[in-house]
Amino acid sequence: MKKIVQAVLTLIFLVSLGATLQAQTIEQILTNYYKNINADKWKTLNTMKMEGEASVQGMTLNMTMLQKRPNLEKVVIDVMGKQVVEAYDGKDAWRVNPFMGGAEPVKKDAEEVKEASKKMFEDDLIGYKEKGHKVEFQGKEEIDGAPTLKVKLTKKDGDELLYFFDPENYVPIMVRSFASSGPSKGQAMETYLSNYEKEGDMMMPHALTNKMNGQTFMEIKITKIEMNPKIEETEFAFPEKK
Repeated sequence: MKKIVQAVLTLIFLVSLGATLQAQTIEQILTNYYKNINADKWKTLNTMKMEGEASVQGMTLNMTMLQKRPNLEKVVIDVMGKQVVEAYDGKDAWRVNPFMGGAEPVKKDAEEVKEASKKMFEDDLIGYKEKGHKVEFQGKEEIDGAPTLKVKLTKKDGDELLYFFDPENYVPIMVRSFASSGPSKGQAMETYLSNYEKEGDMMMPHALTNKMNGQTFMEIKITKIEMNPKIEETEFAFPEKK
């Protein structure tokens, strides 16, 4: 009987120790991450404008992205003298694609609207507790031969994100998300983040590579970032016909 009690106590101790070590690891990773990117500064931002280049199928295209809290977004890409637009105004997700259906703006379907509404202004890890999310350290894993610290974030709605942190600089070098709707539902999309540079007193990645099923479908190089520029909400609104 004494041996059974001792075994139970030992098991409880090991489980408790494991939970404590994981909590310390998560706290260490996120504390350093918040410090390195200056997460407090993010809380003072309400709008952002980014300019750069997008490389798609061998073409290099000029790109502009506008963002506004909480989740308004507009991406404009110049393609052969014409503009392709993807936007979300807080209610409607819409697009303009002269190469697929004409130059008139078209509203997206309900699934696409739901997907667009999930893209928040700031990283989901910032203030994750207040947002109702949970985090979990999942050990070490190599990404393209580089050692990383793997952190799983489970969002309030059940969606999951996997962050792979550089163990020296404590910034993510890759984020893996999973499509929750549409023809790609369940498939993993990997966003590689690199070329971290200072913007004011904040650290941001200036190069992003998007992959699905191991295949690169877009590379983005950011050349200019503006913090808190004046952007009216009408900039994101679906253009109603006059």
